Amino acid sequence: MNASRIEQEAAEWALCLGEGELDADEAREFQAWLQADPRHGATLRRMQGVISQMQALRQQRGPVGAGLRAGVQPSAPRSGARRTLLGLAMAASVLGALPFAGVQPRDWLADLHTAPAEWHSETLADGSQLTLAGNSAVDVQFSAGERRIRLLHGQVLVDVSHDPARPFVVQTDEGSFKALGTRFVVSQGRERSELTMLESRVEARSAVSGDQLVAGRGERAWVARDGLGPLPAIDPARVDQAWQHHQLVAEGVPLDQVLDALSQQRRGVLRFDRQAMQAIKVSAVLPLDDSERALRLLAEALPIRIGGFGRWWTTVEPAPQRN
Repeated sequence: MNASRIEQEAAEWALCLGEGELDADEAREFQAWLQADPRHGATLRRMQGVISQMQALRQQRGPVGAGLRAGVQPSAPRSGARRTLLGLAMAASVLGALPFAGVQPRDWLADLHTAPAEWHSETLADGSQLTLAGNSAVDVQFSAGERRIRLLHGQVLVDVSHDPARPFVVQTDEGSFKALGTRFVVSQGRERSELTMLESRVEARSAVSGDQLVAGRGERAWVARDGLGPLPAIDPARVDQAWQHHQLVAEGVPLDQVLDALSQQRRGVLRFDRQAMQAIKVSAVLPLDDSERALRLLAEALPIRIGGFGRWWTTVEPAPQRN
């Protein structure tokens, strides 16, 4: 049995045990479940701790308690409230913290940040414009000799105002991107950053190796701490349009990468088997500001099945093969 299924069953048993004594049939079923796999007991204890924490948080004042009280109303039908609490418990157990606003703690101190599925444009003091995709955060560090944007996570589209005396640099964990022109996109991914050029040129530099390259219009590059390299070219006009409409344009992209992008625009957990999803290729235009619709579109076009518990816990699995 996979880990996702064990977590689901453990959360269900934790809720069931918390509601009172089991009848004889339920007790036998519970004991059989516990003995079927050594992971069951440990996962059950973890889920019980998460649910206990959530119930305590519901009594607290402030946005966290209010968010939980709104999500699980006592007046809601029992099955609906139980389903919501189940989804929240499973999501919290995976994240290690409750995913209320979808905003990471360091975002609270960032100069600019967006929630999942929220795009925002900001004109800076020098006239440059930043457009943050959903679930992104940046710090703005301007001085007399340099304009530096620190991309904490997510994606930012930069439209640079001309000022030869003050270079414009976007910095990530893996490297830096010095504008030699006007318009480009920087994305902070898993252990590497990506550059997409829309106009003019940018000098990309790896933070540790010091390797560098210059990318021009329509070109892309990846940057890791120990190196960098080119990526397949793009159509700048199509990328511009995708940003305007908050879309993900995929052409032969492995499904796991598409699901990673969608998961960044959700407030709960999107769970899937990465190896199984890598074999499925996606060519589609998907709405990043409506990830539920994007998942439905994928399910209609691909051999996958969408499941889960409301917005807090969603699973994507290969569809059963028909005989």
